[in-house]
Amino acid sequence: MIRDVSDTSAWVTYYRVLETQRKDAIFKDPYAKDLLGSERAEAFAKAHTKVNRWTNWTVVMRTYIIDQMIRDLIARGVTTFINMGAGLDSRPYRMNLDAHISWVEIDFPHIIEHKSKVLGVHTPTCKLERVGMDLADREERRKLLETLASKNERIVVLTEGVLPYLTELQVAELSEDLQAFKSFQYWICEYISPMSYKFLQNPKQMKGLKNSPFQFFPENWKGFFESKGWKLNQERFYYELSEELKRPTPFPLIFKLVAAIKGKEWARPFRKMSGYLLWERDSQEKS
Repeated sequence: MIRDVSDTSAWVTYYRVLETQRKDAIFKDPYAKDLLGSERAEAFAKAHTKVNRWTNWTVVMRTYIIDQMIRDLIARGVTTFINMGAGLDSRPYRMNLDAHISWVEIDFPHIIEHKSKVLGVHTPTCKLERVGMDLADREERRKLLETLASKNERIVVLTEGVLPYLTELQVAELSEDLQAFKSFQYWICEYISPMSYKFLQNPKQMKGLKNSPFQFFPENWKGFFESKGWKLNQERFYYELSEELKRPTPFPLIFKLVAAIKGKEWARPFRKMSGYLLWERDSQEKS
């Protein structure tokens, strides 16, 4: 199913299609179905597993969280967003971002070409620019970041579902490249508790991702970014949000039984097991 990391964007889009079809949908993405295509949708439907049910829930929670973070940042006066590894995301179309907002999408050329073809008949709600490039090419990436930084004073970088597929060195280099230019003020990225590492590193459990395995497992997730010059601005966790939205976390039955026996204190760490973080450039750090 997942041939390489670019295929994960289709996997995520499949869950946005499913959410859009629900009567109680937390968000609507009317563009997801066309971006995915019927053939891929059918293939993902046949491959539905326990892991996929968890991923489905995760995609819904993270989409809602990121949407809210974007709205909050716009309310603060931020007008430029760079979606690195944008995949098949359609926020410039499905969100009412306003004409004064600049949105830049960066991904592999074939992804960008596909999106431009499918969404070409639609009009984005903001100023949209797409760049086709391999983000792993550090020299080209840094040139692009320098160009973008020279044109904008306050930039938000979004790496939705990107960092887990990178090594610690690659994430450190990306952070270094962003820190090199003062315009990059905010960074939205995921949070995964070390509690989850054992599961995510298990080839049997994650066999669907064998061609694009998770690689980013820092000893201290938040500490990693703090050491690179970032200050935590906001954090939202899937479990807590799922309670607010009345969309239960899909824990297996055995977990629910153990939690019932051991009590709330035992289960408390699981409430903050994964989510999304908004980092702000630490003004005390040297640029």
